[in-house]
Amino acid sequence: MYITENIMKTSQEMKELVENFIKVTKIDYEDQTDKIKNKGDIIDWQYRVGTNVIVSKNSNRDDRIHINVNMRFPQEDSKLLTSKNQAFAKTIMEISHICTVCNVGHQWIKENDLIVGLAIFSHVDELVLDRINFHNTWDNVVRVSGHTQKILRSNFSGFKTANNTDSNSQKSIYG
Repeated sequence: MYITENIMKTSQEMKELVENFIKVTKIDYEDQTDKIKNKGDIIDWQYRVGTNVIVSKNSNRDDRIHINVNMRFPQEDSKLLTSKNQAFAKTIMEISHICTVCNVGHQWIKENDLIVGLAIFSHVDELVLDRINFHNTWDNVVRVSGHTQKILRSNFSGFKTANNTDSNSQKSIYG
């Protein structure tokens, strides 16, 4: 039996690994680290992949990176997402269920009293940050995001979440 010492990766090492993992997909991406650093020191680095996937490393967590899909809703859709609408309670339960089953988190995005979006997210621990774990987590977050959009459209006729989707939320990251 071999005992190996786990040496923690630095933030910069994780960033370089993640960029190489993203490059494999041939999906357009942007390093937004400089933009995000101008807003504060909460994020060490961040990539936007496609139109709605964010991969980042938070300053307060040395041990993981985060993968998020952020969906924003048009104002006419946001008006449907209220506690007065019974379909919304059903939607909340269905989305909570799929997120729990698939081991991803979710958070409704509010501005004032309106729900304007939904974030689906997960993380990859630094000790298991390799290409397979990264892509499996990304696939899982994107797949759940697609399912939540289907749930929203099925519970609200005319829901326009389609304007927030792109090719990388409708397929595997491999094509």
